[in-house]
Amino acid sequence: MKIKLTFMTRIILTLSLSLFLLNCQSKEQDREGISSLIINNILNGGVDRNKSLVIMEVADLGGSYTGNCYDTFQLNGGNIGPTSYFNTPPGGAGGLLNTNIKKYNVSTSSCTDLGFASGTNFGSTSQRPNSNDGFTFKVYTCDPNNNPCSRSAITASGF
Repeated sequence: MKIKLTFMTRIILTLSLSLFLLNCQSKEQDREGISSLIINNILNGGVDRNKSLVIMEVADLGGSYTGNCYDTFQLNGGNIGPTSYFNTPPGGAGGLLNTNIKKYNVSTSSCTDLGFASGTNFGSTSQRPNSNDGFTFKVYTCDPNNNPCSRSAITASGF
């Protein structure tokens, strides 16, 4: 009887572990899929006069915000506008992901024109997602603790 319980316990543990491993998903994004969506958006859209994508989120009830601004979009080394990325799910799905707490919007102003700091410890820029990818952009940040978001950036996001 004890042998049957041990054997059954092993089977149950093995099945549980197998199901767990099968259900785990990789956090790595499908970069090829994003590039394909962007190419499709470029081909189906007109001339993009926007310079940046602004994403803001309410940080607290006191009216503070945290945010990101994306600009200098490039696809395979060529400059493109932010609207093609804005129309993908990671870029805000064309504004469909907007809520009262988080907003996505494109702007005709650059990130630095919207008050995002460049080249400092706070609000620094970085190249994303990877300079080896076919699709890249620069990211600027703001937050209430180190580099407060400017009123123009908050307004540009749609708040």
